Amino acid sequence: MTGTVERDLETLGAELRLPHKVRTRVERFSACLWETASLQRHEIREVWERSSSHGEGPIMVTSCQRLEVYSTDDCDCGAPLQKEGMHALRHLAEVAAGLHSVVLGEAQILGQVRTAIQEAPAEVRPLAEVALAAARELRRETEFHSHSGHLLDRALSRAELPAQGRLLVIGAGAVGRLIAQRGREMGFDEVIIASRREPDAAWFHDGGFQFKSVWDMHTLEPVDVAVGCLGSEADELRPGEDLPGIRHLAVDLGTPRNFRDNGSLRIITIAEMIGPGNDRPHSDARRAALRERLHNILDRRLTMMSHDSGSPVGNMRNAVEQVRQRELPRIQEKHPDITPEALDAITRALINRIFHTPSQKLKQIDDPELARSLAELFSEDGSSRTRRPLSSAENDE
Repeated sequence: MTGTVERDLETLGAELRLPHKVRTRVERFSACLWETASLQRHEIREVWERSSSHGEGPIMVTSCQRLEVYSTDDCDCGAPLQKEGMHALRHLAEVAAGLHSVVLGEAQILGQVRTAIQEAPAEVRPLAEVALAAARELRRETEFHSHSGHLLDRALSRAELPAQGRLLVIGAGAVGRLIAQRGREMGFDEVIIASRREPDAAWFHDGGFQFKSVWDMHTLEPVDVAVGCLGSEADELRPGEDLPGIRHLAVDLGTPRNFRDNGSLRIITIAEMIGPGNDRPHSDARRAALRERLHNILDRRLTMMSHDSGSPVGNMRNAVEQVRQRELPRIQEKHPDITPEALDAITRALINRIFHTPSQKLKQIDDPELARSLAELFSEDGSSRTRRPLSSAENDE
């Protein structure tokens, strides 16, 4: 490795009193981290090429700010920062909780991390699920008043511009929707959404928004502010050709960048909003306090995992969780109107509610053989041992 490496292998076991088997897995857990906010397409391609040296096995978390690879294998990928052991596991929990997002506590990253974990192999998934469960617990007990739409506030503040005139939002995905709604709340006279297709959703129809095809938006009358919210596969937009006239500001929330910088337009990027000059003492203090609380939650859940590992209760909950995970895609296909995040939360809450009392009673049975037999009722192969004996993330009461 040529970058910075954070390790804490010597103190881990003593601090948490983890069994050797669990401690060994945590010690092998590592994270290779790249900051990708507002990079150009060729720079993103270089990062992807470096990260591909991990193969197809690791957990790969991608967003407009980062590309992160979590695994239990040694590597020499050249990442600028690598974390190992508890540092890596805590970092994953922090990312999932939104503590590293430009908008503190933004919700989209939790779903991105969850999707990445669901697609990961069994060797690395149990520990990652504990980190994800800790992030969910922190989010349940914490009120986050900001979301990705507040990036508009930050950009206007940095540019010293009022929220007035015509706002063009390019992209109608989750971030585009939040930006458009925030623009309406802030007082823009007109909010125009440009995308490939007109959104067929209540938020659009009820919000009083205008629509323009992204292919024809260059024909619009000049706008005061334009915000790019397009995905990573979108082509770069050229001022004067693909875009209408922009009087004051373009806000580029894309990675790779949505707008080509030809020097004629004031552009604020994600990288600029998280870089030097954005010091916010109160926000930084809150992030630090939340980080400490999250670490305590994660430590407790790791201890729970070590106690439940291989127990009848742990095996029963693991077997039930495997069924839930297999059924989620089928349910999503039948109910496309429900977001994956909401569907995950609903089914998880239902499972936890149904199995909370049986789990507590099973723990009280002073007959290991009987407890194992009851747990076997929920195992499809008739065995009380499941393929993932180390995860307590499902016990997310």
